[in-house]
Amino acid sequence: MKMFLTLLALGVFVVCGCASGKKADAGAIAEPPAVEEAAGDSAAACYERGLALSKAGDYDGAQAEFDRAIELDGDFAPAYLQRGKAALARQVKIYVLDDDNFTFSWRAGALDASTGESQSAMRDFVKAIELDPSLAEAWVYRGRIYRELQEYDRAIADCREALAQSPAYAFAFFSRGGAYDGKGDYDRAIADYTQAITLDSDDAAAYNNRGIAYARKGDFDRAIADYTRAVELDPDDEFAYYNRGIAYARKGDFDRAIADYSRAIELDPDDAFAYNNRGAAERSKGDYDNAIADYVQAINLYPDDAVMFYNRGIAYYNKGDYDRAIADYTQAIKLDPGNASAYYNRGLAYEKKGEASRARADMETARRMRQ
Repeated sequence: MKMFLTLLALGVFVVCGCASGKKADAGAIAEPPAVEEAAGDSAAACYERGLALSKAGDYDGAQAEFDRAIELDGDFAPAYLQRGKAALARQVKIYVLDDDNFTFSWRAGALDASTGESQSAMRDFVKAIELDPSLAEAWVYRGRIYRELQEYDRAIADCREALAQSPAYAFAFFSRGGAYDGKGDYDRAIADYTQAITLDSDDAAAYNNRGIAYARKGDFDRAIADYTRAVELDPDDEFAYYNRGIAYARKGDFDRAIADYSRAIELDPDDAFAYNNRGAAERSKGDYDNAIADYVQAINLYPDDAVMFYNRGIAYYNKGDYDRAIADYTQAIKLDPGNASAYYNRGLAYEKKGEASRARADMETARRMRQ
């Protein structure tokens, strides 16, 4: 019975994994939108203070300053743009791409686009575009919210408009690549990431994401090459190590996969998926005890994940501990009642214990679910 490497496997789409201070939008606006010289409590002064607070990570303070700037000048498009960005930064773990311009991104799926803050940010981006359609960055950030909403065509259209305003805007190519990836159009995603790399050859995030697109196409060698370049550019890029580990595991190189997952865990000890995947690689090598230890850690960090219980059940089964295997498969079914594999595997464990009627019932349930 072949088990999953991870709940998300290649679906852990890392929109950006670059570290703070990494400039990833060459060709974009080098500085925040120009304003008149700041003085006193003018809108411009509030705006400049807001930018400084954003760069310092004080997004609440930044938002208050942008609020004041807009109160003083309701047609101040850059203030709407920056206020929207600050609102997003308050609710997600962000990665600063350009310290000078407070440009950031986030891991896909980290943003709940249905929250009040996301909706407020969307309204600000819409207003910024309405006031100044030449603000390429506003188009891109609105597009990124569309991407989180899985409205990929709208995201692509917004990035296209950003590129119409700023044809050498690497971050727009990067963001559009993410939308194409979301649609499953990996060739166009690769083309956009390649263009982003052409504009900024030091963009670790673009290499990482292009690697994901290659991996989705089954081209693990090219994926590994891109992940390797990403970690050369940014040795602290947890996501690139994690993704490279998946690619090595898919190639059957479990030792290298384990090494990469271990490095990802060093960089983020709370990454349940890295523990889960390392456990999968260890199980594939027959190292069931270490696999179980990693699954335990993964479950402690993420106790509502059915696949982690399912995977630990496989390791217990392989060790001959059928009672614990059954307990884990049962929990996997509780968390995911549609998991046919968990029913089937529990049936195998019951069979090993000589409980034929339970085994037949589970296997019949699995068969019906797979029809």
